[in-house]
Amino acid sequence: MHELPPLAPSGVIPTDHFPTRMQCFIFRNWEIIEPEVLAAVLGCSADTVSALAAEMGLPVPPKVSPAWRTKGYITIIRANWHLCSYEQIAQMLGWTVEHLAFILREDDFLSHKLGFTKPELPPLVYVPLTEAERAATARIRAVVEEAQRGLPTAVEPFDFAPMFAEAARSVAGAPIAQPRFRERIIYSYCALYGDTFADRALLDASFPDELLAAYAALGVTGVWTQAVLYTLAPYPFEPSLSAGCETRLEGMRYLVAKLARHGLKLFLYLNEPRAMPLDFFAAHPDLRGRVDEGSGYACLCVSTPEVQAYLRGASRFLCENVPGLGGYLTITASENLTNCYSHARAGGCTCLRCAKRQPSEVYADVNRCLWEGAASVDPNFTVLAWNWSWGGRQASDTTRAALEAMPREIGVMCVSEERVKKLVGGVETSVIDYSISVEGPGDYARGSWAAARETGHPAYAKLQLGNTWEMAAVPCVPAFEKIYRHLRRIAEEGMVDGVMLGWTLGGFPSPTLAIAQAFYDAEHIPTLEEIYAAAFPGGDIPALTAAFHQLSEAFDEFPFHLGVAYYAPQLYGCANLLYPAPTGYHATMVGFPYDDLDKWRAIYPRQVFIGQLEKLSTGWHVGAEMLADAIGQRGDAVLASLLRWTQVIDCHFRSMVNQCKFIVARENGEINAAIAADEAKLAREMLAHVCADPTVGYESSNHYFFTKNALLEKIVNCDYLMQTAKN
Repeated sequence: MHELPPLAPSGVIPTDHFPTRMQCFIFRNWEIIEPEVLAAVLGCSADTVSALAAEMGLPVPPKVSPAWRTKGYITIIRANWHLCSYEQIAQMLGWTVEHLAFILREDDFLSHKLGFTKPELPPLVYVPLTEAERAATARIRAVVEEAQRGLPTAVEPFDFAPMFAEAARSVAGAPIAQPRFRERIIYSYCALYGDTFADRALLDASFPDELLAAYAALGVTGVWTQAVLYTLAPYPFEPSLSAGCETRLEGMRYLVAKLARHGLKLFLYLNEPRAMPLDFFAAHPDLRGRVDEGSGYACLCVSTPEVQAYLRGASRFLCENVPGLGGYLTITASENLTNCYSHARAGGCTCLRCAKRQPSEVYADVNRCLWEGAASVDPNFTVLAWNWSWGGRQASDTTRAALEAMPREIGVMCVSEERVKKLVGGVETSVIDYSISVEGPGDYARGSWAAARETGHPAYAKLQLGNTWEMAAVPCVPAFEKIYRHLRRIAEEGMVDGVMLGWTLGGFPSPTLAIAQAFYDAEHIPTLEEIYAAAFPGGDIPALTAAFHQLSEAFDEFPFHLGVAYYAPQLYGCANLLYPAPTGYHATMVGFPYDDLDKWRAIYPRQVFIGQLEKLSTGWHVGAEMLADAIGQRGDAVLASLLRWTQVIDCHFRSMVNQCKFIVARENGEINAAIAADEAKLAREMLAHVCADPTVGYESSNHYFFTKNALLEKIVNCDYLMQTAKN
């Protein structure tokens, strides 16, 4: 039923810094996939693979964590996307190709992040090295061994529990006398986005007790996770798609009970009804709505009684079988193709039924049906309709019309900073998704919340406090003054009834959540000094305040635009390779930055973009040094982590400047060896951070943006470029 992204005869991404692509494959997967599995993929023996690894300076035997396949499969897929066939990637993961297709489609738009298509590649096979290749490999070994010399013993990947426990211990957890927000909902920092309910071990890994205890201490009331309705309730149109439903329901009941022990509720994030391949509609022609020609999928038309009955019945079934389920968060115009207006605007819908209706009516129908099914079991069930991408010239257009068509019990949620405008380097930008550098709330959100209040609906703010796609390679961006000002405005204006604290990123129990907690009691609006004193007891508060001010001022220079946030290399930093010639590939959404400077810069002219990055990088570097001085030799684990994350961000921003300048120099016919040398230096700094802290480079819906081996590869890559420049 699920189709793989199409193969494209695109150019091969160069791996010339290795003598052979086979060696690149072994290097990227070493200590992630067992030698026996790599050997099976290549068609040789495990001893042969180990010998090839040793020749490149990699440790033999490798220490392989089994967690990579269950918790880091996106990192594995991304690392091999340009090296292997689909069949070989599935073989490495121990999956069927069908399951790989499911993950690529349903795991938070993974196929989008990888570029919608996959390069058509012949299967990798083992070929003995020539003498010339062995000679070139000897230099790689020397570079790799030198880069690893003096590194601390690497922490276990995904080993977050000790840090969660420390976060819980550091929070006072004062009771809230009068809640300002009825719900404070977050995404688990380490939750898998895929088929988590089917495996109790994955549920425990995604929702560890240490993390839940920290959330409870930080005033969080609910945890959300994504769900696909036809995998949780009988699907009347194709029952086979609901295979495993009972196992998932049991897993959901287990999670609801586990969360309840910490005073937390479970919320499901729903994109419904899911579109289906065109051949599905041969048996159900009356259900077919708008056809998306590019994907070969069509919508299940929500204007049909059958689809409405399915949504209502599946929602009722779910609530009957999972008592205590907290609520739904819905999105009806997302990247996922769902209803007939999910990817269309008024006047542009090709569904004959929905073309006679307004988008607001269809959006309202989805939410109404889901609420009616749930409310028939639990009248107090919460449904929050996220108005992301609902369009309209003003908040009063589509949002108000949808609210007027929905039961009053349904709340509306709006991104607080959506459509806020800002001048950056003389260029006007605005927010579509979310931002820390551009502060909210804005008029669009205020209008949405006002429309909710005026029509009798609860109003919710979608916030992004811990980090954003502006920088998600660490759990927390310490631009605390900007976050404080945003929260203070929301508290003072008093327009919202609840908050969603973050998307899949930003769920770490960091000091940012402690800042947010200070606003949960409606009887008091705290000062920044009060917050710092509570969050960092015993710290040098004046020095910390000055450092956080400098970091906030620096982050204000970020050249924000959705295109920059999605496509520029800030998430990968110096792990992003430098290429001696243009790759011809376009950057993908938080997936592959490649060398696509013109896509990175979005609306900014080149010199403005690079100039803003230089301001950002220079200012942040000063702030990082100030924070190091403010912390000094204190043995505080929370501040030590915060400093490390600040230093990681420093490396990333410096690398962004380097990469842009390298591409400009390359266009002028120069391979800039000085930039390559500085990138290698930054990669060595990052290696120490990665070895010391399992959170560095991790984000739950992308797993690890980079690994220790990716940084070692960058050092090899830079050495190759420096040698090329000499010649």
